[in-house]
Amino acid sequence: MRRLPALVLLFGVALGGGVPYMAAAQEPEAAQEAPADEPVATPRPSPHTRSQALAEGLQRQLDAAAQLQLGDEDRFLALWHPANTAKARGVLVIVPSEGETADWPRAIGPLRRGLPEHGWHTLSLTPADSALTPGPRIPAAPAATEAPDTQGAPDADETGQSSDPGSAGYLPEQTAPGDSDEPATEPPQADETTEQPSHAERMQARIDAAIEHARTLQAPMIVLVGHGTGAYWASQYLAQLQTPDIAQLALIDPRTPLVPEQPLETYLAALAIGVGDFYMSDRPAAQEQARQRRNAARRAGHKDYRQVVLTNLTGDRDYEQEQLVRRVRGWLDRKPAR
Repeated sequence: MRRLPALVLLFGVALGGGVPYMAAAQEPEAAQEAPADEPVATPRPSPHTRSQALAEGLQRQLDAAAQLQLGDEDRFLALWHPANTAKARGVLVIVPSEGETADWPRAIGPLRRGLPEHGWHTLSLTPADSALTPGPRIPAAPAATEAPDTQGAPDADETGQSSDPGSAGYLPEQTAPGDSDEPATEPPQADETTEQPSHAERMQARIDAAIEHARTLQAPMIVLVGHGTGAYWASQYLAQLQTPDIAQLALIDPRTPLVPEQPLETYLAALAIGVGDFYMSDRPAAQEQARQRRNAARRAGHKDYRQVVLTNLTGDRDYEQEQLVRRVRGWLDRKPAR
């Protein structure tokens, strides 16, 4: 009778031993199903540049009839405002400063909306970003999937270097260049045909696209107006191309970019068209730069270069912009329409 519990125990162990075995057999299936529940990573959209983000804000705020998309590969927003007269005097192509929009509240917007009341079409463009968005990264060369044959090679320590002092930096089956029958594989290089244009080239292309659109309007006159660094790019465009159908150039608080190719006065001295140089006299640096531009124009014998000093004694921003529109209009009226 005492052997009965032992038999019962052996029988219970035999039955209980099958349960862990069955559970272990089901574990690989559960491990295979687990990754299916993980969320699939979606690629993040590429970020917009600052000028694109600001342009999209203008597109939501302004009437669609005033919006134009110009350019070929580098498309950009331009704002169009027709003259509010029976016969237009001409077209003003307005180039804002870097970081501004085609309807910037200082200089750009007031000129764009104010001068059509006096017979001028206005076409204001979006400047290119001063810093280009980096292109796609070049993929690194794939790592070798086949492990090198280390049979017969000295043992390596944990740092990956051979423990044999006479074989430091050992690489198995390393051959000299040109000894192998297989063609040498070079790391991927950037395609020269996809090299992005410089900031200066993008600005010149945008100004050129705006002027080409202005030519289609068959207006009596085309005038280029630049504000801030836009005055620099407009001057460079005219000095390099010597476009005969651009009648005048207006500079509003001109500034040079961070990395100028030439001083602004160098471009102004090479121009043979009428130049109106409008600047605020409340900054010593602006006064010194204006003096350099004036002296360069005098040394070049420029016959139609005029500086206009803008003052704002009241501190009223609205009055300052009204004064700018009035002064630019008076300068434009000096030259009759063709």
